[in-house]
Amino acid sequence: MNPEMKGRQYHLSYDLVKLTTGKMSGRRGRYLLADDLYDDLKTVIREKMSKKFKEKGEDISPELFDEVTHEVSTAAMKYALLSVSCQTQINFDIAKITDFEDASAPFILYNSTRVASVVRKFNDKVEKGTVPALPPLDSVDCALLDDGKEWEILMEFVLPFASMIVDGAMPKLPEPPALPSYGTHKVCDFLNGMVRGLSAYYGPAGVRILPTDSQLEEGWNGAAATHARVHLCKAFKQVIDN
Repeated sequence: MNPEMKGRQYHLSYDLVKLTTGKMSGRRGRYLLADDLYDDLKTVIREKMSKKFKEKGEDISPELFDEVTHEVSTAAMKYALLSVSCQTQINFDIAKITDFEDASAPFILYNSTRVASVVRKFNDKVEKGTVPALPPLDSVDCALLDDGKEWEILMEFVLPFASMIVDGAMPKLPEPPALPSYGTHKVCDFLNGMVRGLSAYYGPAGVRILPTDSQLEEGWNGAAATHARVHLCKAFKQVIDN
């Protein structure tokens, strides 16, 4: 290690990585290689994403499909490493870490995409002239956020985000040979909690953020509340992206 990087750089070691299926043996030469794990993850994710596209009736080019599944597979692999303490043995459960419904990178990315879709649909309506453009945040009436789920996500996840990052991923580096106490799993737990809240927020039984076409035809007057919620969605997306 470069002496000039003392106090700024640290080699983070992980415990043994195992699969939940099958056994690993050093004497028998059975080791889990990162490339093999990636291939297994990508195979499962390609199957699940192909099914989702077919269910939605969406066409996607082979090139884009390969690019997207590569990104999701890589994220799933990173998430599985970060979601447990680095001093704990990691058991890779491929079914669990490729689950699009809960506690996985695909689950987080899927909901991030859904939030981005809300903002994109709002911008489309603005371009069509059916809703007024988004005003600056300081001119938005946040009192119109009248659903408890909105304030719960804001207070429990958006506002504490920076302090959570400091606590989980930026520990003070001690003098060698002492080891710092990294808590990257705290970041994963935080994201999962937030994304579960988001699923309930704009799910079937959640809050309607954008007006329907029929509402617009009937003389919709909820622009102010929509503006507040679009700003909120942008804040949610920013936290996930960060």
